[in-house]
Parts: sequence; structure tokens; C-alpha cells
Amino acid sequence: MLTKNLDGILKEFGNTMGLDLAFDGNGVCELVLADRVGIAIRASEEDGTLTISSVLRDDLPDPISYSAILDLLALALDPAQRGGNSPVVGRDDDSGMLIMYEVATPSVLNTTPLANIFADFIDTYRAVSVLLDNPTADLQPAKAEAGMIQA
Repeated sequence: MLTKNLDGILKEFGNTMGLDLAFDGNGVCELVLADRVGIAIRASEEDGTLTISSVLRDDLPDPISYSAILDLLALALDPAQRGGNSPVVGRDDDSGMLIMYEVATPSVLNTTPLANIFADFIDTYRAVSVLLDNPTADLQPAKAEAGMIQA
């Protein structure tokens, strides 16, 4: 059961960044990272979850190394190994786009600030972006920098 409403969680997150954030009529809040990366936070009142998502690339790099594929597949298992609520990468069948997303459940939202969840998402996004820019590289964590997010 969600003890804080999703609007309140988003407002609290915005306050930590000095932004006035709100969901639109469709339950989505869109942010821009470093003037170039669109990130959506979608609220689901039915199950009390927040989904953070962003397009990584229009498609997989070609060629892509076997080790890069293994890194992406290992990332897909991360939620199972960490008990859920960690970013994963998927490919949309219709568009071919690579999308990173994370579903934050009510139990996590009640114990972990959205700012922490979002920072982990950004760190993983940046690490996967480096991997896709250099498909022979190993997946390495990257850290988000302060002041790079706009509403």
C-alpha cells in the first residue's frame, strides 16, 4: 500500500532539485537531461508505481560486440538480482528503439527517495550510452552531475 501519493513524491523530488514538477493530464512528467536527453516519469495510480523511461538510441549499433550484448543481457537480470527496481534496457519491436526504463514499486517509493532512484537511473543511462557509443567497451558505472536536469 502506498503511504505517500505519487504527486507528493514527484513534488518532493522536484524540491530537491529546485524544480516545480507536476504530472500532466496523462500522469506523465517530462524532464530534459543536459539539454538533449528526454526522460519521462509516468505515474500509475492503479498499482502505485512510477516508471522512469528514456530512449537510448534509435537502434542497436551495427556492429556490436559479443561482450556488449552480454553486458546488456546482464543488465536485464539486475532487477532479479537486486530485488527489483533497477534500470533495464529493452528494444521496441515496432520502432527498433532501445529504451531504458525502471519501474519503482510502492514498497521502494516508501523507503527510497525518488531522487536516489532517479540518480541511479541516470548513472546507468550514462554507462549504457558509453557502451553503445563504443560497443567494444565494458559496461562501467557513470555518475550523474548536479544541475543537468530541467523540467
